Amino acid sequence: MGTLDYCVFVGYLAVVLALGVALGARRGGAEYFLAGRRMGAVPIGLSVMVTAFSAINFNAFPTEVFANGLYVVISLPVFVIIAFPVTRIFMPFYHGMRLTSAYEYLERRFDAKVRSLGSGLFILWRVMWMAVTLFASGQVLSAVTGLDLWLLVITAGAVATIYTALGGMRAVMWTDVAQFVVLFGSIAAAVILAGLASDGGLRAIVEAGAAGGRLAPARPFDPSFFSPDPRIRITFWSGLIGTFVAFMARYGADQVVLQRYFTARSLSQARRGFWINVVAVTFALVLLVAFGLAVYAHAAATGGLAAAGKRPVDHLAALVAALPAGLTGLVGAGLLAATMSSIDSGINACSAAWVTDFHERFFSRRAPGAVFDGLLTGGLGAAAVALSFAVSHLGGLFAVANRVINGLGAPLLAIMVLGMFSRRVNAAGMFAGGIIGAAASVAVSFGVEGLALHYYAVANFALTAAACWAASLAAATMGMTDPPERLEWTWRARRGLSGRAQGGS
Repeated sequence: MGTLDYCVFVGYLAVVLALGVALGARRGGAEYFLAGRRMGAVPIGLSVMVTAFSAINFNAFPTEVFANGLYVVISLPVFVIIAFPVTRIFMPFYHGMRLTSAYEYLERRFDAKVRSLGSGLFILWRVMWMAVTLFASGQVLSAVTGLDLWLLVITAGAVATIYTALGGMRAVMWTDVAQFVVLFGSIAAAVILAGLASDGGLRAIVEAGAAGGRLAPARPFDPSFFSPDPRIRITFWSGLIGTFVAFMARYGADQVVLQRYFTARSLSQARRGFWINVVAVTFALVLLVAFGLAVYAHAAATGGLAAAGKRPVDHLAALVAALPAGLTGLVGAGLLAATMSSIDSGINACSAAWVTDFHERFFSRRAPGAVFDGLLTGGLGAAAVALSFAVSHLGGLFAVANRVINGLGAPLLAIMVLGMFSRRVNAAGMFAGGIIGAAASVAVSFGVEGLALHYYAVANFALTAAACWAASLAAATMGMTDPPERLEWTWRARRGLSGRAQGGS
């Protein structure tokens, strides 16, 4: 990168840090973790969108298109498919309870042990996820910017931690809005300039992709895409079913996303925020697909495809390096924005879960205050940065990141869904089954090879649900059942329907 690129890159860091500090919360509790429950649809929607992004996603979509074609676009319709259960079932269900941590619900439905299990699984999952994100993001940023890998990891983690610790949720959400602008703008600029730089513009990029088979499964048509074989890497069925489960875990059981719903000043604002997220993420992913085709066209035009040993990310970095002065720095800032939006959201959500589900539950009934909340947030950020050094030795970090997300996201969804919709599961069974299911899910995600990528989430959800059902049946056989008032926290009871009239699920 040139001098102008570094100025853009460093300037972005300074602006985000200043914005986060300026918007800082002065109190703990609902103000620190929920922005006083006064947020509108736009910051909610854009914050949810960028929260789900990291430099892994920034890299994964275009490099997947570069290497294999358009198979990944099967995930796009799922955003619309999940809209009904998210906006009409999950959002109203949570909204009436005025929660800070989503896992408070598990104590109302079951007991404190199940709540602690759900919250603990979330915290462990997210801290590991943040560590993998930081290291994998650092690899991509290092390839694009030429800066030292660990300097980038420490800088991104430190800046995100500082403004999150000082500012709380309000700072996180408004900096997410700024990061969305940088992220979206950098992708759009890269695609447009790549098109202008090629003979024939964007049409030439698409034609180059078609010539190289990168428009598959449409062109050339791949009949195996519609095969029910669960061993094929990506199919129509695995893409829809697996992505549905993974997205439901993200939008229905993940504290990082649910906490944004809880900041809304009304249910209607939360719902509008969800639809803003759908529109924003769809446009962003479509741009990333176009960017992937641009990377392929650039590599084909410059002879890069014949180079031995070059990874897709190396081709991506080569295209970014070829952009005009200032634009390389903007794309680097976009990569950094994608990373920091995931880190700030993760550490704030983990702090909220710890304070609400453990500190106030087991150590002190009083809210600890903004100073404690800020120190806890800082400690979690430091832990994620430190752990990123450890995960650097795991190898295959993008695959590891995907399996970490699938490994514990789906079990959390199973626990929350059973609590909402089943009258036959009980506290003892959910606690034992949740532990068994989570352990089995990790074993499957890291130990089972040859399964379609998207089916790991489905398998993990089914394993955890089955374990909780079986353990609940065993507990009921031994006379360990929940008192009737616990059943009033199922979805049907909250809807005002008679549990006895409806029968067990």
